Amino acid sequence: MGKDLQKVKRIAFICNGNSCLKKGAEDTTLQLRAAISDNNLHEEVHTIRTRCTGQCEHGPIVFIHPDGTWYKEMYPENTSNLVISHFLNDKPVSEAIFFGEETTIR
Repeated sequence: MGKDLQKVKRIAFICNGNSCLKKGAEDTTLQLRAAISDNNLHEEVHTIRTRCTGQCEHGPIVFIHPDGTWYKEMYPENTSNLVISHFLNDKPVSEAIFFGEETTIR
C-alpha cells in the first residue's frame, strides 16, 4: 500500500538528470529521504526523482511544491538543514535558493 496522499503537505522534486547525477544527486536523494524520515516527516513530505529540470548549472536541484522554492547545489550534506529549516520551521534556506520565496513560506 502506498503513501496516503491526503496527508502530504509538500513535495520535494529532486533532479536526477545526467548533470545533477554527476554532481551527486543520487546521494542527495538518499540523504534527503533519510532526513525526512529521521524528522518524522515521511507522511507529510513526499519525494519524487525527476529527470532534467533544465537548471544544470545550478545542480543538484531540489524544487519544493507548493512553495515554489528552487534550491541550487543541494549536496547531500545540505539536506538535513533543508529539512529542519524549510519543512520543520517553515524558513527557507535563503543562501541555497536561486528562485522562489526567500523569506517566509505562505
